[in-house]
Amino acid sequence: MKLRKNISAWVGLAALLALSPVSAGTFTISPLRVDFADATGTAVLTVRNEDARPVVVQTQGLAWSQEGGQDALTPSRDLLVSPAVFTLPGGGSQLVRVALRRSVDPARELTYRLLLQEVPQAASPDFSGLQIVLRLSVPVFVEPLAPASPQVAWVAARGDDGKLSLSARNDGSAHARIHRFSVKTADGATTVLDQPELAYVLPGASRHWTLDDNNNTRPNAQSTTGPGMAGPYRLEGTTDVGSFVTELTLAD
Repeated sequence: MKLRKNISAWVGLAALLALSPVSAGTFTISPLRVDFADATGTAVLTVRNEDARPVVVQTQGLAWSQEGGQDALTPSRDLLVSPAVFTLPGGGSQLVRVALRRSVDPARELTYRLLLQEVPQAASPDFSGLQIVLRLSVPVFVEPLAPASPQVAWVAARGDDGKLSLSARNDGSAHARIHRFSVKTADGATTVLDQPELAYVLPGASRHWTLDDNNNTRPNAQSTTGPGMAGPYRLEGTTDVGSFVTELTLAD
């Protein structure tokens, strides 16, 4: 397997609890995504401890699917991760190798998550606050033998409570990575709702969002139940392959 992308980023944990001190480690991973493009070799990630104290990290490979419109993770032996447990000294780093134990699917992309979790250690006798452990999840994608691409269709509906819901169904053979999307009036002049969070839609699966006025992130965003807001809507967003615009008519 060939590691095709080297996306580096800094990931840490920030916690703020009123009236209570917090203990938490901080480590980073590079890259933050693994793409296997063939059936030879292994991927290598670098895990670095950004804290002064040692941290113990446990790794686990999980099968990643989407059921009922939500992510689902289940234990899997398809990924071989080494080392499974390791100690990072303060300011130190560790190479983690990942290999696929099964055959590449001929037609559809395989999807997994590599979980790296801090193993909690005994707190000092004088510590009386809350101890928090850090857990990071890295997506792992295995390309099929045949050319693969996403094919996403969107459906909008309104529930009995008046909330607007969106569903993205991926009938393609590879995942879709949606960076953000906005729901606007049909003429595109008024933003109804913004969804700025990154989301994946796996092949053969769907993702659901239930949106109400609490989802608004723009000061001029409008209520989805106000006058003139019955639809149709205009959906605008961006993915790994570029921008998209589509019309949303409320389903019955």
